[in-house]
Amino acid sequence: MAILVLRKAWRLGAIIFPLTYYFTNKITSLFVILPFLCIFIVLEVLRFFIFRFNERLFISFRYILKEKEKKTLLSTTWFLLSVFLTVILFSKDIAITAILFLIFSDASADIIGSKFGRIRILKTRTFEGSLAFFITCLIIGIIINFTKINLGFSVFIWGALAATVIELLPLPIEDNFTIALFSGIIMTILAR
Repeated sequence: MAILVLRKAWRLGAIIFPLTYYFTNKITSLFVILPFLCIFIVLEVLRFFIFRFNERLFISFRYILKEKEKKTLLSTTWFLLSVFLTVILFSKDIAITAILFLIFSDASADIIGSKFGRIRILKTRTFEGSLAFFITCLIIGIIINFTKINLGFSVFIWGALAATVIELLPLPIEDNFTIALFSGIIMTILAR
């Protein structure tokens, strides 16, 4: 459990991305995200071509990296790519909201699902984890309501539900990539 919390604490550092976007603009945000994304892309290339580098990386960062990531893209790379595309593709309000869903709701689902999850929905997902995900989205919505972000209640609720469903589904692609993008698509459709 402590390792899971450490992994999620690492991810919480990503709050810099929606905060940067909130206080600046799209171009500035992309320039903040891009160096991180480039670093992880270089890491991916190095670790797939240099076996010893990959082994060393997983020894050095064993508390953050998952064993299953040794032969796939790192979840952080998927996450950064998703954040970058979310900022590019969606309006400011929708992008910030979708990224916050990804950062906080995914972490709460993992922690609550691992600690308290009893009712299995799918092989690796629990009702309690999914409920924690949705409730965290709702809390994000309540907090966002006190800022200059204005999505409208129904847009936000459907976005939260979309994010929860996409996190729950066993897709062949990382949920760190799909959560923000899918909820952003749904919120964009409904905001029109």
